[in-house]
Amino acid sequence: DSTNTELARQAPAEQHAHALLAERQTAGRGRGARRWHSPAGGNVYLSFGWRFRGLGTEASALPLAVAVAVSESLAAAGVQGAGIKWPNDILVDGCKLAGILVESQARGASDTVVITGIGINVRMASTGSDLANAAIDRSWIDLESCLPAPLRPVDRNRLVSRLLDRLLAAFGRFEQSGFASFRPRYEALDLLEGRALSLECETGEIRGTGRGVDDLGRLLITMADGEVRAFHSGEARLHKE
Repeated sequence: DSTNTELARQAPAEQHAHALLAERQTAGRGRGARRWHSPAGGNVYLSFGWRFRGLGTEASALPLAVAVAVSESLAAAGVQGAGIKWPNDILVDGCKLAGILVESQARGASDTVVITGIGINVRMASTGSDLANAAIDRSWIDLESCLPAPLRPVDRNRLVSRLLDRLLAAFGRFEQSGFASFRPRYEALDLLEGRALSLECETGEIRGTGRGVDDLGRLLITMADGEVRAFHSGEARLHKE
């Protein structure tokens, strides 16, 4: 059904530092109860588990650290111009290339198992563009559309190998030093910095200008009166300036 759901079913010993991949998902999930369109045979659907001891307030910044690892993996595959739309979308030319879903489970008094789902559109066209357009409610792009002919077709095993290398390093680094060591790299990929945007959150719609993120991974927005406010969740949208 879903790689995140299936990895969550596994015994604890089969979750930490383990990856689970599928050729298709019948109930793939994104943020906010959205469905992740998961046709067979052309994309990457991956979940990765990690057991943290004493994961504190910086847990909210983990999706941003993962987004850095995914973006850098895509750059290593030859993608140019990819960036991060806070907190977990990887976009190219305003179109979604990859998404991240981070879910956590408490294990005892201090341990937390985090399961991170990553979906990457690799060759969506070969699995049915019309079906994808009907199933996805936003502009999307696939990896092979981003790459020059000499880099196609994409070897998905090689792509996943690069990604897992970076995920292993990223989770270990996050456990040791939190988001601080990722923040400069995130800022270099931030698509909202200095841009007019709106944020749909629990209290309604917020409008202002993106001002990056803080050490807890919260989105900073400068309001019309000059006040800078921090938000830990919501759906951000860019506006024409």
